[in-house]
Amino acid sequence: MTTPAQPSTLDLAARFPGSVTPDERQGYSGWIVSADKLVEFATFLRDELGYDYLSSLTGVDYLPEGKMEVVYHAYKTTGGPALVFKVQVPRENPEVPSLTSVYAGAEFQEREAWDLLGIKFTNHPDLRRILMWEGFEGHPLRKDWHEPFYEADTKPFKSRWPNGKYTTAEK
Repeated sequence: MTTPAQPSTLDLAARFPGSVTPDERQGYSGWIVSADKLVEFATFLRDELGYDYLSSLTGVDYLPEGKMEVVYHAYKTTGGPALVFKVQVPRENPEVPSLTSVYAGAEFQEREAWDLLGIKFTNHPDLRRILMWEGFEGHPLRKDWHEPFYEADTKPFKSRWPNGKYTTAEK
């Protein structure tokens, strides 16, 4: 059995022109994939490059920028470096194709991203809440979500230690 080649910037960019670009934001790595090519890209990673294990996917809410991001971490069970790829979608109606047809382990993680952030995964076999109860209103990890009955100004003082001193135990 031959070891699949490692993806380079040129390989992935050439294979998916205009749909896959390196994430060049400061402090970030990986690839940004357009939502319409996500399933094709993930299938290519699995079948051609040997990334047969999706260890995690998570959502990120970029409220000021008006977008949501789904971040995927793929690995090879035979060893080698991980590959991070991301999909960015508008915050107003965040929809991403489901990867359950490519990675079966994505099922519960996509449900969690739906439940907590409101990212809809199209063609998901069972997209329903997984942590919050049915009937729960909203998605609690969105940055604009407010807990009902929460009082923001509950302390009658500005600081617990107005003189700059602190103690490790209550007296």
